Amino acid sequence: MRAIALVDLDDTLFQTLRKCPPDVPQDALVPLGFARDGSPLSYATPRQQSFIAWLSETAWFVPVTARSRDALNRVRIPFTAAICAHGGMIVGEDGEPDADWQAHIAREAAAHRPALERLEAEVTALDPNLAVRILTEEGTGLYLLVKDPGQDENVLNAAVERVAVPEGWTLHRNGNNAAFMPPFLGKARAVEALLPRLRAAHPNAPVIGIGDSITDAPFMALCDFAMMPPRSQLGAAALGPLA
Repeated sequence: MRAIALVDLDDTLFQTLRKCPPDVPQDALVPLGFARDGSPLSYATPRQQSFIAWLSETAWFVPVTARSRDALNRVRIPFTAAICAHGGMIVGEDGEPDADWQAHIAREAAAHRPALERLEAEVTALDPNLAVRILTEEGTGLYLLVKDPGQDENVLNAAVERVAVPEGWTLHRNGNNAAFMPPFLGKARAVEALLPRLRAAHPNAPVIGIGDSITDAPFMALCDFAMMPPRSQLGAAALGPLA
């Protein structure tokens, strides 16, 4: 019996080099996520590599990620279907975007585009050194992504904390990434659309939700079982600080 595994990627299955455990030799790390120029960005430890292999052998593997479709395609992990861009895109087993979901998201996004552009201008004005962009899929602007090029979380937080988040929106912060997400967006919303199809195809398969972030919790709650790295944002909230 195989399971259905709905799995977040970054900081769950791999992470940037500076986030890798200091007790793991660098030559034991395997790059799995790559930049557009082919340079490695994200690495898996030996235990993460074994976990990925186990999931690939025992489950229909479905990434549920904040990554864009382009960024997901630069990850060397096989998958059955996928949810990208915080739920802004569903990729089917044929590797193509789900047309019905894209049409739904495009309709929802149109009403929030002016607010998204205002936020982009506001954050840029607060700190012009930040990397600020509207993440777009299939021509649809989904959410505002903010990063500090110097990877200084304090610089990033100092800027985004001064922004008035519109009612109903979500400000998600995890490390050197901040995302302003409109109300229509969320991993759980896309999982709600995709999961009935997966269950219909595999009616007796248990569904496992795996993630590291507070924003992963809603989609994980839709699953039969949930897993998380204990040393993570979600792990700290559920288990408390670890020594």
